[in-house]
Amino acid sequence: MTDKNYSIVRYLDRVEPVDCPYGSVRRVITGGEGSANVHVVCVSKGKEHFHKAYDEVYYFLSGIGTLTLDSHTHELRPGTIVNIPAGTVHFLESDSDTPLEFIIFGSPPMSIEDDRAKPIKP
Repeated sequence: MTDKNYSIVRYLDRVEPVDCPYGSVRRVITGGEGSANVHVVCVSKGKEHFHKAYDEVYYFLSGIGTLTLDSHTHELRPGTIVNIPAGTVHFLESDSDTPLEFIIFGSPPMSIEDDRAKPIKP
């Protein structure tokens, strides 16, 4: 379906996790579906990167850690919400053995393989 004006209902427990270097991601709504990508991430650490033309909003569900945005470090805890505009260099790290679990809302909706959304090393 190419029309973005349709409803989508997905269930997290029906989405297989994809391994990534420091944990896993469940791409619940992705690849251009709907009005935003929705990924549930569970990681202990992330690599410093930015996205050329892809905005992200993070909502933290569990874990304690830090998030660095363009060299400014912020505390992370459950309930933290972060807006990360395209072009902002960012990375995060858990403060313990417990990984950070959070939801990423990515916009515009597109494949993570799209050059505009791919993570780029600064």
